[in-house]
Amino acid sequence: MAPDTGGETVLADLELTRGLTIQMTALGTLGVVVAAAGFSALFQAVTGHPASFQFAPAGVGWWTNALDVLVILVLATVFVVLHELLHGLAIRYYGGEATYGVGLAHFILPYAYATTDHEFTRNQFVVVLMTPLIVMTGVGVPLMLAFEWGWLVVPLAANAAGAVADVWMTMTLLGFPEDVRLEDHADGVRIVGDKRDRPRSLSVTAVVWDALAGAAVAAVGVFIALAVVGPLVLDVLGVTSLTVGTPDTFTFLFAFSSSPTEISMSVGPGVLAVGAVVGLLYALVRSHRRARSGEE
Repeated sequence: MAPDTGGETVLADLELTRGLTIQMTALGTLGVVVAAAGFSALFQAVTGHPASFQFAPAGVGWWTNALDVLVILVLATVFVVLHELLHGLAIRYYGGEATYGVGLAHFILPYAYATTDHEFTRNQFVVVLMTPLIVMTGVGVPLMLAFEWGWLVVPLAANAAGAVADVWMTMTLLGFPEDVRLEDHADGVRIVGDKRDRPRSLSVTAVVWDALAGAAVAAVGVFIALAVVGPLVLDVLGVTSLTVGTPDTFTFLFAFSSSPTEISMSVGPGVLAVGAVVGLLYALVRSHRRARSGEE
C-alpha cells in the first residue's frame, strides 16, 4: 500500500451552529457579570472607592435612571464599533480589506462583524481575532484607574464578554498546525491545509472550551430556574422560608421568604459553583466521547 502523502483539503468550516450560539449567549451573559465584578473590584482596590455609573446629576427627576441606562447603551455601542474597527485594522495590517456588518445568529445572538476575502496564516488570524480584546482592555483599564473613570467598567466588561466568539475561534485554531491557511467570511472561517493537519480528537483547548461553555449554560440555567421558577413553586407548595447555603459566602445559593404582604427572593454566588461542577462534568464526558470516536 502506498504511503499517505497528504494533500490539501478543507479541514474545517467554523460556523455558529444553534448549539454553539446558545453556549456563547450563556458565556456572554455570565461573562458580563464576571468581568464587571472583576473590573469593579480592581477599580475599588486601586482608587479606594466603588465605581459609579451615574451620569445625570443626582435628584434631577424621574428620568435620571433612564438617562444613565441610555448613556451606558451608547457607550456599549461605541465600544462595539471600536471593537470591529480594531479587527479591521489588524486585517489591513496583513494586507486585507475589511467589510463590516451586523447579524442575528439563529434569532438568538445579535453580533457585529468585520470580514475580508484575504487569506491568513493561523498565527496572523489569531492576532486579528484577539487584537480588540487585548488593545481595548490594555488601554481602557489604565485609563479607568488613572482618571478614576468608574463608568468604563460597563463597556470594558461588555467588550470582554463580546469577545467570546473570538476566544472560541482562537482556542479552536490553536489545535491546528501553524501552516494551515484561513479564509474569513461573514458566517465563519474556513481552514485549509494538508489533510494530515487535522487536529487530534482530544485537545486541551476543546476541554477548556467545553468546561467554560458547560459552566456558563448551567449557571445561567440555574439562576433562571431559581429566580423565576423557584419562588412560584415554593409559594404553591406553601413553603414560607427556605435558605440554601450560607449567606454572605460563596456557598450561598438561594434564599426565599413569604409573608402575607410580600415575597422576597435572592440568588447568591453559589450558582457559579454549581456551574463550575456541571461544566467540569460536561467537559469530561465530551472528552471521553471524543477519545472513543478517535479510537473507532
